[in-house]
Amino acid sequence: MKPEVPRHLAEMLGRSGAFVRRRIVVNQAHLARYRNRHTKYVAVSGSSAKTTVCSMLEHILSGVGRTEAQISSNTMPAIAPFVRTVSGECDFAVVETAIGAVDRMKHLARLIRPDIAVLTMIELEHKKEMPDLDIIAREKGYLVEYMSPSGVAVLNADDERTAGIAQRANGRVVTFGRAAASDYRAVEISAGYPDRLSLRICAAGMDLKLQTRLVGEHFWLPVTAAVSAAHQLGVPQDIIAQRIASFEPVVGRCSVIELPDDRHFVLDTYKAPQHSLVQAFEIARTARATRRRIVLGQLSDTTGGGTTAYRKAYRLARDCADELIFVGKSAHRHNAPGKDVESGRIVNFKEVLEASDYLRQTAIPGEFVLLKSNCSLHLERAVIAQSEAVRCWGGICRLKTDCTRCGLYQFPYESHFGDRSALSE
Repeated sequence: MKPEVPRHLAEMLGRSGAFVRRRIVVNQAHLARYRNRHTKYVAVSGSSAKTTVCSMLEHILSGVGRTEAQISSNTMPAIAPFVRTVSGECDFAVVETAIGAVDRMKHLARLIRPDIAVLTMIELEHKKEMPDLDIIAREKGYLVEYMSPSGVAVLNADDERTAGIAQRANGRVVTFGRAAASDYRAVEISAGYPDRLSLRICAAGMDLKLQTRLVGEHFWLPVTAAVSAAHQLGVPQDIIAQRIASFEPVVGRCSVIELPDDRHFVLDTYKAPQHSLVQAFEIARTARATRRRIVLGQLSDTTGGGTTAYRKAYRLARDCADELIFVGKSAHRHNAPGKDVESGRIVNFKEVLEASDYLRQTAIPGEFVLLKSNCSLHLERAVIAQSEAVRCWGGICRLKTDCTRCGLYQFPYESHFGDRSALSE
């Protein structure tokens, strides 16, 4: 009779086995990266705009060569299998990299050894693990420290920590930004919904006027970062302009849904770090519409009950829209004056379903609605439900993807737990 292994030992062995399997995958990825010297690796990191830069670069580079990309799933468990399986016939590999704690970027950078390393910006995120900007800059800087000696670091000239990061670069450094000293300078930036972002990028041997499909002036940064990287890789300027013009916003990163009666919704519903609120609210402030509304859901990186963060969000948003709608368990924490609540300028809802019903019942033709939240709330359901049947109104979901990609929003939350769990793996 086979002896029974004690439960605590079985769990320990299981964890050990999982660790060994992960190490095998990482080691195989290192070997594959060493052998695959033909492919140019582009790695993008930063506190915001990573996904848009990567998606844009994938779109641009696909116009001149075979391109593979690892986007959104941006830590070692996803990146190592990607590097391991990149085809030897691939011309470009675009990798989004992120860190939730110290010492993570060093391992990613050693594996990827990028030919182009892009850093978008240094801002506070993951406050518990990395409580100040110097720690974040030190960690992000490993990406340029371990890049290929023949590589290029593409850094934000407007970020005060760029000079320190540039000193660590294992190759050339070029900068992008609005500052006059930028190697790639963004000028003539214009955006005011329903108009889309247009800008001009000036550099040595480049004077490129661009029309985009992007919403919001702040997208000048990912556009300029992507153009800088593509130009350093030798992509012709006419192809860059064509591909930028045809690039659609990433879903949940200020993507647009237009409904009948000329109702316009802008969904910024994937991330909501506090440093991103001003740029999002500015889209609403400059929008031309019969009425402007902001729906604010769950903020990221709040401490305690998040009271300070929501009060600040209220102060930033109140003059940018005709109505503010707060949604979620912290909806009441904005501390708005009683007169704003009594007049109906401020409305609170605990559940997304309540906010969705309210938007439908109070809709007017020609209105503009900005939705801002992190992905845990899945605030996009409030917009989908304006024109489709939504039956998934669960409060907690492990999926860090938008509901349109999941595709299960037409079924009750409780009925598809198994499917949802599989999608989250």
